[in-house]
Amino acid sequence: MKPSRTTVAAPPAPTTDAQGRLLCTDAVMSLKASTGAPSFRAGTQPVLGVSVGTTGPTACVRDLSGPLQVFTVYTAGGSRVWSTADCFPGTGTDVRYLQPGERLQYNIRWSGTTSQPHCAGDRLTVPPGTYVLQVTIGSLKAAPATFTLS
Repeated sequence: MKPSRTTVAAPPAPTTDAQGRLLCTDAVMSLKASTGAPSFRAGTQPVLGVSVGTTGPTACVRDLSGPLQVFTVYTAGGSRVWSTADCFPGTGTDVRYLQPGERLQYNIRWSGTTSQPHCAGDRLTVPPGTYVLQVTIGSLKAAPATFTLS
């Protein structure tokens, strides 16, 4: 007689935090990448941002901590130029209780230089051109925002 095999399903992900507040699922979250202007002079420090909000009908909690926020700049051709994950991955915690329709804005200043994973290599000033900002917060991804350096 063969021993029977029992498959145990993983428990469902919690829908509330330790305080009993509803967790914001990806389905009710909205991200929008932004730049402080459509064009910047080369050598300046462009403002890059992300607007985060909930589209759900109920207030909920989401971790928007610095380590989860990743701003990445690409050339118009898709080559990776710079990322906050390389040299400045963020710190701390930022668990937010978001009301329906509420939006939060996070901004950073980009040095206008390149970077590589683990902050390896030299950080070079990027040339004039068209660039694309991509922002993720954990599993959430914003539509890209395009800007130019002239």
